[in-house]
Amino acid sequence: MPRMLVVTDAETADGFRLAGVEVVVTGRSRAQEALERAILSDDYGLVVVDESLIADPVKAAARVMRGRDLPVLLPMPGLSAAFDHEADATSYMQQLVRSAIGFDIKLD
Repeated sequence: MPRMLVVTDAETADGFRLAGVEVVVTGRSRAQEALERAILSDDYGLVVVDESLIADPVKAAARVMRGRDLPVLLPMPGLSAAFDHEADATSYMQQLVRSAIGFDIKLD
């Protein structure tokens, strides 16, 4: 049965691992190689790729994907794209904590 793989940076990887998803941690310089290895392995039905590592994963994998139906490539916005600046990140974290435990805490 094909599995799911996430190609991402170290900062984002832990969240996926906690959810039980297989992760390849890489930097920009090795992301293309990691993506191609995942495609050629035939083990994965879905490969999620952090767009902060490869701007257009579908285009970057077009040559390797030629003639293949699987895996499906799913570009994922990088963590930095979710936040314009640090204040937004703090606000987001506070909202997560509030929804999880029911009250606000101050984050420094």
